[in-house]
Amino acid sequence: MSAHGRVDVMRTQDLEYFVALIKHMNFQKAAEECDVSQPTLSIQIKKLEEELGIPLLHRKGKGFSLSPIGLHLLPLIENILREVHNLHELAQRLRFQPVGVINIGVTPTLGSYIYEDLFSAFKEKFPDNEIKLHEVSEDNLLNMLGKGQLQLGLLIGPIDNDNFLEAQLYEEQFVLGVNNSHPLSTQEVIDLSELKKHKLIMTKSMPEHLNLEPGSEEILNHARSISNDLETIRYMVKNSDNVSFFPKLSTLGNDHHSIKYINIKDNNLSRRVFMMVREGDIMKEKYYSFGSDVGGRINARLNTL
Repeated sequence: MSAHGRVDVMRTQDLEYFVALIKHMNFQKAAEECDVSQPTLSIQIKKLEEELGIPLLHRKGKGFSLSPIGLHLLPLIENILREVHNLHELAQRLRFQPVGVINIGVTPTLGSYIYEDLFSAFKEKFPDNEIKLHEVSEDNLLNMLGKGQLQLGLLIGPIDNDNFLEAQLYEEQFVLGVNNSHPLSTQEVIDLSELKKHKLIMTKSMPEHLNLEPGSEEILNHARSISNDLETIRYMVKNSDNVSFFPKLSTLGNDHHSIKYINIKDNNLSRRVFMMVREGDIMKEKYYSFGSDVGGRINARLNTL
């Protein structure tokens, strides 16, 4: 605090001037190292002494020596400068690497079908972080993302919201799933118009995610929305004469002995999956790179189908 009661802001640069001076014990050499003029360095060290209220140097004519107080404070000042340097280094690293747990929201209909790719890409991209998945509805996901409770969100889109940035990870087509004893099970390809004759069920959110061709919306008129759990829908198809649409990823590894998955003629039924990030998130470039890895892995699997 100054003599007038004002709190002065100590500059780390002045501490650097002092350490350089003691290193060289010469004002001119210290000034050259610090890339300032000799008068500037001398003035700033005097200001530092005034701010501390103690003499760091004993001045004798044109010469000087380190005062006992200066000798006592020198290790502390050097340590302060090391910590400031460490702070800058850490800040630079944190600009490109998140800390701790990364919370990712996933809508239920994506579920476990993408988890293997998600975890594999996460382990490579963020080896020092822990992933925590939250399976939540689209509205809750965006709300949590906006509040900072999530760092990333994966959902079916696109989503028109200026508060978030979005990047498409992949697009997948739908196929029709029927019980193996169902009359349609003998077909390899089916026309959408045929579904008017059958019991079509689907998840509650599926109608808004189906990219139907104009004129095809009528097939949804008699469809029943039962659950938002795709596995519940799959169970009902497996054990009844109901039929339903399934995204292709969800058919991998499932029991084809009980359900027949049929391609849809002129198939324009698909869903697009996006990764959402807050507009101002400083890690967005790192997250985009992660999303690209996830999308690449998923697309590679889709290309095998």
